Amino acid sequence: MSDLISRGASRGRDWLRSNDLPYSDEIPLEASTSQFQGGGHYGVEVPVINSYKVLEQTLTLLQREGLPVTRFNETLGAFLLSDSEVKDMLDLCRENGVGMVFALGPRPEYDRKAAFYRGGFGGSQGRRVNNNDALAVSADEAIRLTEMGCRGLIAYDLGVMRMLKTMRDTGAIPAETQFKASSHCIVSNPFTSKIYEENGADSVTTIHDLGLPVFQEMRKQSPDLVLDIPTDVYGQKGGFIRFTEVPELVQIAAPMMLKMGASAQGHPADPVNQSTVEKRVQRVALGIEYLQKSGIKADYIGETSLQRSLPVKV
Repeated sequence: MSDLISRGASRGRDWLRSNDLPYSDEIPLEASTSQFQGGGHYGVEVPVINSYKVLEQTLTLLQREGLPVTRFNETLGAFLLSDSEVKDMLDLCRENGVGMVFALGPRPEYDRKAAFYRGGFGGSQGRRVNNNDALAVSADEAIRLTEMGCRGLIAYDLGVMRMLKTMRDTGAIPAETQFKASSHCIVSNPFTSKIYEENGADSVTTIHDLGLPVFQEMRKQSPDLVLDIPTDVYGQKGGFIRFTEVPELVQIAAPMMLKMGASAQGHPADPVNQSTVEKRVQRVALGIEYLQKSGIKADYIGETSLQRSLPVKV
C-alpha cells in the first residue's frame, strides 16, 4: 500500500479546490487581511442583555474592571420590552459609546400560528416564521426600534433578513442600520454565510462548534462580512469554552466579534441576577487575557465603525 493517504470524495475535493472553494478541514491556516469598516480586527459582544437592569449592572461592572465592550445583544425579542425601557437602554448605551442590538419578533415560540414548531418535528423549522402576519410584525418592530435610535437588529430567519435588506434599500429604515443573523439561523459553513451576506446580513453569529478551517473559508468567501464567534457557550448548547483559541480566531476571522460570557448561564432564557452578571464579566476578562498574553498584534474595532451599532439620538 502507498505511503500517501488517498482521501475520500476525491472528485468533489478536486472540483472544490480547482474553484478556490473549501475542500478540506486540513487546509493550512492563514491570517486574515480584512478589517472592520473604520479599522480594527476584533470587537467584544456580550449577549443576553434583555432588560435595562441587566444592561446597567453589566456595563457598570465591565467599566469597573476596565474591560472593553463593543455592543450588547438583547436576545428574547424587543417586542417584550416597552418603548420606555428600549429608549432607556439605547440612551445608556449611546451615552457610554456602546452598541446595542435588539432581536426582532415574533419568533415561532411566541406565535399562536406556529403549530408545526410546537410539534415533534418543530426543531426542523428552526425559528423561521410561517405566516405573513409575523412578517408584518417584524417589519413594524424594525421601524419602531430604528425610530427610537436603534441601529442594530437581529434576525432569526433568512426571509426576515431579506425583508430587512429591502426595507433598508428603499429607505424604510436608516441606511446605517446593521443587520445581524442570530446563531439560530444555523450559519454553519462558508456557503451559508455567503447567502446571508447576499441577503443583507452585515454580521452572522456562527454556529458554536465550528473549527478554525471553517472560519478561514467563511472569511475567504466573504471578506467584508463580520463573523460573530461564540467563545464560550451556554450549558445546554454544549457548555464548551474555547478561550485558548481566541488568538487564532482573531487572526483568522478578522473582522470579528468575540461573543463572550454566555457560559455564565445554562440556558439563554434563564433569569439573570447579580451573580450571573459577575460570572459573565469574569468570562469576558478571561477571554481578553488569553488574547493579550498571546502577544499577537490585533487592533480593537475603530471608534467610527458603523458595525459597532451605536444608537443615535432622535
